[in-house]
Amino acid sequence: MARSPFRRTLILASVALGTALAAAGGWKYARASAPLSGPIIIISIDTLRADHLPVYGYRKVKTPAIDELAANGVVFERAYSHTPQTLPAHAALLAGRLPFETGVRDDVGGRVRPGERLLPQLLRERGYSTAAVVSASLLRKDTGINQGFDFFDDEMPANPEEPAAEAGHRDGSESEKIAEHWLDSGGTSRTFLFLHLNEPHKPYAPPDRFSQYAPYDGEIAYADEIVGSLIHYLKTHQLYDRSTIVLLSDHGEGLGDHGEQEHGLFVYDEAIHVPLIIKQESNVGAGRRVPDLVQHVDMVPTILDLVKAPVPDTLRGRSLKPLLEGTGRLRDRPVYSEALYGHRHFGWSELTSVTDGRFQYIGAPREELYDLTRDRKERENLAGPNVETKQAAEALGTFRVPNAAAALGAPVGSAASTPGAPAADPKDKWEILEGYRTAVDLAEHPTSQKSGASWRAFRGWPTATTSRSTRIVTSSSSIRPSPGPILERLRCC
Repeated sequence: MARSPFRRTLILASVALGTALAAAGGWKYARASAPLSGPIIIISIDTLRADHLPVYGYRKVKTPAIDELAANGVVFERAYSHTPQTLPAHAALLAGRLPFETGVRDDVGGRVRPGERLLPQLLRERGYSTAAVVSASLLRKDTGINQGFDFFDDEMPANPEEPAAEAGHRDGSESEKIAEHWLDSGGTSRTFLFLHLNEPHKPYAPPDRFSQYAPYDGEIAYADEIVGSLIHYLKTHQLYDRSTIVLLSDHGEGLGDHGEQEHGLFVYDEAIHVPLIIKQESNVGAGRRVPDLVQHVDMVPTILDLVKAPVPDTLRGRSLKPLLEGTGRLRDRPVYSEALYGHRHFGWSELTSVTDGRFQYIGAPREELYDLTRDRKERENLAGPNVETKQAAEALGTFRVPNAAAALGAPVGSAASTPGAPAADPKDKWEILEGYRTAVDLAEHPTSQKSGASWRAFRGWPTATTSRSTRIVTSSSSIRPSPGPILERLRCC
């Protein structure tokens, strides 16, 4: 009898502990099985190379806002785009299907097919309000990229003094303010926002406060500032911790690594390796870094998985949830990429590519193979009569890519190959494209010292200001030529 109070206390304590453990387990299960309760936000920073961010090891620019997202989220070290052009990349991203499946394979004339079930439509069916705010006319409504959005803002400010090739862009800070206004008026936390920033797209003209950086990096710093403004808004409205934020880029930028300064022509790593950071609700997985190979088409199934929505079996990608949670790995799957800009606008060969855990193979008139584990800059072409090249070519063949000429029609440029002749390899012709792009810059900015110097360098003339070059610039200034439709098409994506 003396032991009864003790035994009773022990029994009660055991029951209480069991109840607590069951409750904790039930909460954990409910937390894992519940759909997201806060906003889902995709921030697409146009033309942003992964290797120009501090979170990927770069040290020549500071990006405190993106660093904060990385600290609160999961960083994917090897994320890839499927094309170095804006519209086709975003179409693949929002459709979860590859460019040859969406049919959008070029910026010029590209259009998302009516009835294409993009991510916003799939989320609308789950009760989400959906909005997109874009900062470049390449993503305007009449491309069909607006399908499924309740609100889609693509209004670009008219400025008669702005060159034609720059008129289709909007300052990212203005886009971010519009996004804030929509979030204010939404009236619900079940929202999906797609925010597109055009920085650091050329022309690189960051605000003066970032003049300590190279122009491209200065634009990255400015884009980071805009991201910081959105984070500040979310925090002041008690939405940040509840938000799922995906930060990525549509493609990278050449910056001269293989001759091309901009993007669109090649599918080298600098053009298709993109940043990807996913900050989950309640910062689950904060600080994790994932080395697995992932791709744009994985975004739709991942977000659908997070909201507990069914994933259509027509999607090409797969959910990254096991990598986000750290509960498993995904089997290696090669990433397909393509570049049809040279084919469409010059009649050169199309480029297709597969990237796996170690190699990148590029299908071209002269095929290329690079070991990315020891040759990240892709300087040593290993293609030849070896097992690796054969296996990589076979992997590319499994995608059954339709012929670009048949799918898209004849090239739209004025430099098509001679009928019956083999198409030229773009890596043999890139200087022609760079010359044309420089000519466009000179035509649009005839009095610009930078444009004049670039043109003189292309022609092999002295880059210092001389009386001859001054006369050339003055002559161009008096004519003030318009780029015209052909030159306008050469301005890339």
